[in-house]
Amino acid sequence: MNNVLEFRAKRPQADTPSDCREALEAAVMKIVSDAVSEGYSPAEAAMVVADIADDYILMLSRQPRH
Repeated sequence: MNNVLEFRAKRPQADTPSDCREALEAAVMKIVSDAVSEGYSPAEAAMVVADIADDYILMLSRQPRH
């Protein structure tokens, strides 16, 4: 994975988790759709997206808090 810390939020605090979901859902669905068009199953594509997200969360949990 590239240095994910270079991606800084333009909006540091979303109003609610559902605001964040609304902002990201279309992009995630496009990623899954693109993977399906490459021949992966929808379930496999979704699981890989979830696995990547999980890895990212684990990486963030290891970062020192400032």
